[in-house]
Amino acid sequence: MKVKGVVWVGTATSSYDETVSFFQETMGLKPFHQKDGLSILRLDSGEWVKIFGPGDPHFEEFNRGPVVEFMVDDLDEARAELEAKGVEFLTENHGWGDYSWTHFKGPDGNIYGITTGPYDQAEAG
Repeated sequence: MKVKGVVWVGTATSSYDETVSFFQETMGLKPFHQKDGLSILRLDSGEWVKIFGPGDPHFEEFNRGPVVEFMVDDLDEARAELEAKGVEFLTENHGWGDYSWTHFKGPDGNIYGITTGPYDQAEAG
């Protein structure tokens, strides 16, 4: 498995509106996808910042602090390689359009993920 970069950061916050506003207005990230209690913002280079509000079903999963996902070429292959090394995954593989991801707990107790998808493209998948 070759990690190609960090392309996704997720965070859950009770200060949802303020956090979304901060990343858009102060940091200059652009809206990519938004629905009630969930915003995906993008950097010009394609990386995502995903913000979960208290009403989102994944809020509890990400409320310990920011979670990062590492880009890999093949999600199934990377997962199998990590599982062979003793990594235990928290979820099945998930997908949305051309994107797929899964999460695991690191030895430090924090949640991390691996992902694939067209992060470098300008439009939503």
